[in-house]
Amino acid sequence: MYLRRNKVRCGESRRTYLSIAHNVWWSGEGNRRAQSRPIVVASFGVEDNVDLDLARDLVQAVERCAPKFASKRGEGKAVTMRIAQEIRKIEPFLKALASRKLNLSEHLPPHPERGTILEALVRDRLAEPAIGAREEEILTSIRARFDMA
Repeated sequence: MYLRRNKVRCGESRRTYLSIAHNVWWSGEGNRRAQSRPIVVASFGVEDNVDLDLARDLVQAVERCAPKFASKRGEGKAVTMRIAQEIRKIEPFLKALASRKLNLSEHLPPHPERGTILEALVRDRLAEPAIGAREEEILTSIRARFDMA
């Protein structure tokens, strides 16, 4: 998985959107030859609203915590789509974590502790994706993690 930048034209202006993506080898419709194609697992939104360093760390955390499905040769697209389905359930939570508005990187310790905390947050949210993603809830969850350490 990697942090994907997608540049889009909106009339005269241009915007860059960030997302978590994974490349999969598959052929398109018809008789198109197989090639590596990106599958977007989750979106962070417009780059201007995203803390890039934290987004990169979140990509690594999501990759480590993503569900593992057994696959055979040629099933890469289907398996990646299943993983994306699970990750998209927590997409609002991931957007909130990576937002500049929340400024989470100011509250988190430096590496490697930051990665450990982000992994725990992602793993917990994947276990219970129905929980809200409001900023206060995220900060409360992080504070609880610090108190436990």
